[in-house]
Amino acid sequence: MTSEPVVNDNKPRRGGGALSFLAFIFSLAALAGAGWVWWQDQVIVDQQDPRVLAELSRLDSSDSELALKLKQVSDNMNSLADSDMDVELKALQGRFEADRRKLDAAESSIREQFELSRSLQAAASSIQGRLAVTEAAVAGMSTRELDASHELDIAEVDYLLRLANERLKLFFDPVAAEQALEVADMHLAALDNPMYLGVRQDIAAARRSLAAVDMPDYLQIANDLDSIQDQVVSLPFPGDDLPARVAGQAESAGWWEKLKGVFSGLVTVRRSTDEENQRISLQDKDYIRQRVWLQLEIAHLSLMRRDQDGFTKSLARVEDSLASWFDTADSNYQAIRKGIDDLKALEIQVEMPDITPPWSTLRMLRAGQARPVVAPQPAEQEEQE
Repeated sequence: MTSEPVVNDNKPRRGGGALSFLAFIFSLAALAGAGWVWWQDQVIVDQQDPRVLAELSRLDSSDSELALKLKQVSDNMNSLADSDMDVELKALQGRFEADRRKLDAAESSIREQFELSRSLQAAASSIQGRLAVTEAAVAGMSTRELDASHELDIAEVDYLLRLANERLKLFFDPVAAEQALEVADMHLAALDNPMYLGVRQDIAAARRSLAAVDMPDYLQIANDLDSIQDQVVSLPFPGDDLPARVAGQAESAGWWEKLKGVFSGLVTVRRSTDEENQRISLQDKDYIRQRVWLQLEIAHLSLMRRDQDGFTKSLARVEDSLASWFDTADSNYQAIRKGIDDLKALEIQVEMPDITPPWSTLRMLRAGQARPVVAPQPAEQEEQE
């Protein structure tokens, strides 16, 4: 058997030895660092041991005190358990109930006191109102003079104010009403009592309202109606020729004499013809003139009553009668128609103002009711002066 030569491959490798050496060096460094850390911990523990021990001792003492207190509490609970706790609770509840009843009684008393206070306040308010009314009545009575002459003067002023209202409302006479107010104001000015200053102010206002009334001339209207009545008597009918002497008599005599003269002159006894029968008879003419005359009298009555509608309608009926029966070409007819047109254009019904405030104010003062006195305006002061 042939032996082959053995080749020795165990040659040292330089790279592996270097790594082992470096690992050894790092291990030594780590060991040294751990030792250093351990040494530092030991130093710190040695420094903190006294404080830790002191804290532990304090905690032990606190535990002992707490245990002692717990024991005391346990002893107290045991003592309470041993005593009659139910009795004490019932007594406490009884006291609580008593206190609650006292509180309810106190609340009820407070409510009663509150109601009593409200009733007293209401009574005081009522008494205060009665005192105010009494003071006003006493003040009103104190301002009145109770002598007979003063009462007579005030009664006369009252009559004048009432008379002014009657003249204006019943007779539509603002002139007489204004005169009555003027005389009443003169009486109040003579009394020189500031109590009646309000009455004088109302009188001045009433006189101003009466002065603003535009009254038509009723007397002239009545004269115009009378003139138309006088002219109707002499109006000719169509185709009629009145004797000259009748016209002369109508000019010189009154309206009644004119009427009688016309009627006496028209009455004749003679034989009639067919042409004359076609004319209006003397009796019918008389009736027509009387009808127109009565229609004008109705206008008179409407004027006295201040009836605008009745006045206008009666004049319209007069126009219709004149146009239907009389000669429209006559000059007297034309004059009458113009006068009637002028009368129809007039306003005879005038609205009268209310002048009752002075009388009402005076009656309130005489009854003892106070009225606030307003300071007169300059225009009112000039009128009163």
